[in-house]
Amino acid sequence: MTQQPRDSLDVLADVIREHYRLGTISRPAPLEQAHQRRHQKLVIETSHGKFLAKTYKRDPYVLDALRFQHRLSDHLSANDIPVARIQNAADGKRIIEQDNWAMELQELVEGKPMVVGKDTLIISAQALGRFHDVCRDHPRPERDAQMWRFSEVPRTSFQSLYELAKRQADPAQMDAYCNQIALFLHQAGDALNLEQRSKFETGLIHGDWHSGNLIFQDGSLAAVVDLEFAGDGCYLEDLAYAISNLCVRTTMRSTRLSKRTDLLLDNYQQFRTLSFHEEAALYYAVGVKHVATVSYQSRSAGGVLAGHTAAEWLERLAVQCVWLAERAKAVRFG
Repeated sequence: MTQQPRDSLDVLADVIREHYRLGTISRPAPLEQAHQRRHQKLVIETSHGKFLAKTYKRDPYVLDALRFQHRLSDHLSANDIPVARIQNAADGKRIIEQDNWAMELQELVEGKPMVVGKDTLIISAQALGRFHDVCRDHPRPERDAQMWRFSEVPRTSFQSLYELAKRQADPAQMDAYCNQIALFLHQAGDALNLEQRSKFETGLIHGDWHSGNLIFQDGSLAAVVDLEFAGDGCYLEDLAYAISNLCVRTTMRSTRLSKRTDLLLDNYQQFRTLSFHEEAALYYAVGVKHVATVSYQSRSAGGVLAGHTAAEWLERLAVQCVWLAERAKAVRFG
């Protein structure tokens, strides 16, 4: 009988068998609907349950960051914020280094990404508030807390969205939508410049708070996952991510935008109150993050994102930015 050639997945399975005591171990399979850009995410079925294997480049900087994530995961778990627990190898290590790569093994949390609704919004908002509260003084690597991942809208991506939208619909109408967005972004630039950012409170943030990283099961939060972007940052950055992803992205109705956002902020502030400077800048931060994300993702998706064309997205962004500007004005002037 001819022996089948071995590949990297067979090698990974052998490494897991060597270092972990988990009984029978299956051949790893890619995690469905998971981004595999930065590292592989693979499901491992064993006699002791299902696990998620993540592989990384064996680089000192990468591994130091991973060790921080493990310490943070322990801290969150100790403070009753659910996470995917890291599995210890037989010798107690949590990172297995092999040739030019390394891996970790964590429990595979059963459940599904958050579906936005009243109850899940309350739970997610309270979890974010608790995250910021319990991690306020937790040791973390130094980084510039005032430099955000989405501190401005990438011109090239937005230009591509705008030009595609003009080819799909009435150019004059698309120009009007673009002008509304541009006016908002100009106002946001003043509200979020480096001088203003120095007034915002900083601490340990999650860095990527969206529905895909909030795993729910039977109506409860089963785990907060993906701590890769966690570190020193403005709390406003996490809030902007949360409101953009959970409150704004899927609706243009002002009543729904207000209801969702108020619900999230009210429950978040049970654990941490926003300062006036943060509240005044919040809606601009949400808009910049939202426009930047949609522009980037639309370009990557070839123009159709979440079932909407570029022209539809330009309209949605314009309507949403007008609403955000009105909320920002209400904070400043009542």
